[in-house]
Amino acid sequence: MALYLDHHPMAGPIPQEMKDAAVAKIQSGQPDDFGGTGINAFFTDSEAWCLTKADSPDAIHKSHEAIGITLGAGDIKEVGSFIKV
Repeated sequence: MALYLDHHPMAGPIPQEMKDAAVAKIQSGQPDDFGGTGINAFFTDSEAWCLTKADSPDAIHKSHEAIGITLGAGDIKEVGSFIKV
């Protein structure tokens, strides 16, 4: 599986329910319904970045769409890591 970093703007602070759901998903270590396994997420009050293992960017698009976030064509980048994740 490849490692992907996606970026998207947020319309204000992330709601606590969304943070709680993201933490639970990441801590489970289990892939979602689209095959993506969350590694970590980073945010400010207006942007978010998600680090995910997946077979393809399409899995990440679908995972975000399922929670109401649309990613553009250039919003997902395949990345490497100095430390194995």
